[in-house]
Amino acid sequence: MIISFEGPTFFAAADEDCFFRWLASLPGYKDIRGAGTTLELTLDGPVESDTVLQLLVIFRRWLIDITPLLPLRSQETSYLSLWDTSLWGAGHGP
Repeated sequence: MIISFEGPTFFAAADEDCFFRWLASLPGYKDIRGAGTTLELTLDGPVESDTVLQLLVIFRRWLIDITPLLPLRSQETSYLSLWDTSLWGAGHGP
């Protein structure tokens, strides 16, 4: 499976390193390539629920639009609050 998305803005080299290391640590990670600001993440399928959760956290943390992840929304992952709210709004009371 290939997930194409607009890459985030990095404010430090360590920030960029952390982002790409996290992606590379995902179960099923195969490759990531970039062209301009667009990144293409390749994962071996089927994509595990934990991988979907981690992708949601990564996308929310780096303020990336989650639309490219919507094909991964399934009965097993639909309960995840990060589909509908930001990382900072999930699980926190008023």
